[in-house]
Amino acid sequence: MPAHVAAAQLARGETTAQALVASCQAAWAAHHGTINALVLADFEAAREAAAQSDARRHAGRTRGPLDGVPFSIKESFDVAGWPTTCGVPARATHRAAADAAVVERLRAHGAVLLGKTNVPMGLRDWQSYNAIYGTTRNPHDPTRTPGGSSGGSAAAVCVGMSYFDVGSDIGSSLRNPAHYCGVFSHKSSHGIVPLCGHGNARSGFAEQDINVAGPVARSARDLELVLRAIAGPDAAMAPAWQLELPPCDHTHLADFRVAVLPSHPLAEVDAPVSEAIEKLGQWLGQAGAQVTWNVRPDFDAAQLWQTYVLLLRATTSLHLDDAAFADARERAAAGDGAGSDADYSTLQYSGATLSHRDWLLMQPAREAFARAWNRFFGDYDVLLCPAASTTAFPLDEQGEPWQRTISVNGQPWPLTSQLFWAGHSGLCGLPSTVAPIGPASNGLPVGVQIVARRYGDLTSLRFAQLLEDAGHGFRPPAGLR
Repeated sequence: MPAHVAAAQLARGETTAQALVASCQAAWAAHHGTINALVLADFEAAREAAAQSDARRHAGRTRGPLDGVPFSIKESFDVAGWPTTCGVPARATHRAAADAAVVERLRAHGAVLLGKTNVPMGLRDWQSYNAIYGTTRNPHDPTRTPGGSSGGSAAAVCVGMSYFDVGSDIGSSLRNPAHYCGVFSHKSSHGIVPLCGHGNARSGFAEQDINVAGPVARSARDLELVLRAIAGPDAAMAPAWQLELPPCDHTHLADFRVAVLPSHPLAEVDAPVSEAIEKLGQWLGQAGAQVTWNVRPDFDAAQLWQTYVLLLRATTSLHLDDAAFADARERAAAGDGAGSDADYSTLQYSGATLSHRDWLLMQPAREAFARAWNRFFGDYDVLLCPAASTTAFPLDEQGEPWQRTISVNGQPWPLTSQLFWAGHSGLCGLPSTVAPIGPASNGLPVGVQIVARRYGDLTSLRFAQLLEDAGHGFRPPAGLR
C-alpha cells in the first residue's frame, strides 16, 4: 500500500509499525535475490524502532503521520555507523560518523529506517551496479535497468521493500528510475532540502550546485508527505529563515495551463515514450485543460546543454580522486574525446577541470536561462516532457556510460543524450515530479516528467496527484499483482 494509506491505518489502530516492518522484510526476502535493491539492511534495529513507535502511539505521543512508516535511503546518504561508499570500492571501509540531514529529519518524525539502496559507482550511470554490492535489476523485467543513480531506491519501493525512499538527482537520478520502474519521484527545487551528509556534501558554504534530494514512492501523495518532512533550511540557517512553498490552488486537471513537449531535436525520444506523453496530452485536452503542443522556452537549448554539462561535471569533480582529476586535466588539455565541443565525451573533461573564474563567467548564461523559464511559466503552469528518451533498456555494463548507446526509433543514440532531459530544467533548479502514465506500447513502465517554476513544487505535485486520482497510478510488476 502507499505510505499515506499505511499512515492512516496506523492512526486508526488498524495496523502497527512492527507489522509494516514485517511486510517490508517479507518483500525483501522474496525479491532480494533477483532485484538486489536494498543492499544494506538492519531489520533488527528497524523492529526495535517500530516497537518504540507503537509505544509512542499507544501513549498518545505520536510524532506525526510518518511515525512508524518504514523507509529506505539511497546508499550515498550517511547513516551513523554505516558505510557510505557511493559504490566506490576504495571507500568500502568508510563508516559515517553521523546521520545525513534527511535521515535525521525522518527519524525525528518517527519514520523507521530499514536500510540503504544500491547506486552505480560514483553515482554516474543510468544503471545501478558496482563492485561492492553488485547489480540492481528492474522489477518489471530483470534483464533491464531500474535506472540510476537512484535505481535501488525506485526498485526497492516498486517491490514493497520499503514504503518510500529518499534519493538524489543531479542528472535525472530520481527521475529516470521512477520512469523506468513505474513509481513516483520528486526532484525538489534546488536548495530546499539540505544535502548535508550526502556523499562528500557538507552544509553551509559547501552546498552542492545543481544537485538536490527528493522522495521516491508509490503515490504522489506520499511524495508531498515526505517532502514536507525533509524540506527546510539547514540547521545552521534555521534561526534566520523558514521555508514556505507557494501553494497550488488548482483542484482539477482542467484548471491547469499545460505545455507538452514529447520530444526534442537534441534528444530524440523513442516512440513508446513520446506516444504515451502525446496520448496523455490529448486526454488532458479532452478533460478541459488548456493544452499547448511543442512549446519551448525562448533560449538556445544547445547552449543550455553545453552549460549544463560543464557545470554538472564541475560539481561532480568533487568525487574524483587525485589520480582521476589529473587524468581529466590531461584529457581536457589534449582535447581528448569522441567529437566536437558539444559532445558529452569532450565536455566532461573540460567541466571536471573548470576553473573557478570560468565557473563564475558561466553564471550570466544560467541566469538568462532562468529568466526565460520565468517567462515561460507566466504562460503555463506545468511542462510535460520525458524523463528519459526510452523505456528501461537492457542491462549493459561494458565500458563507460559515455561509450554506450541506446536504440531510439531504431537508431543508435549516445546514452548520455538522455542528460538533455535532466539538464533542460535541472540547470535552473526547477522542480520536477515524475508520475507513471503507462504501460507504454512495448509493455514497459513509462512516466511523464512534470516541470513547474522554481519553488513551484506543490504545483507539480498537485498535478501528479490529480493524474493519480484519474487513474494514472502505480501498477505493481506482473508477478506481484
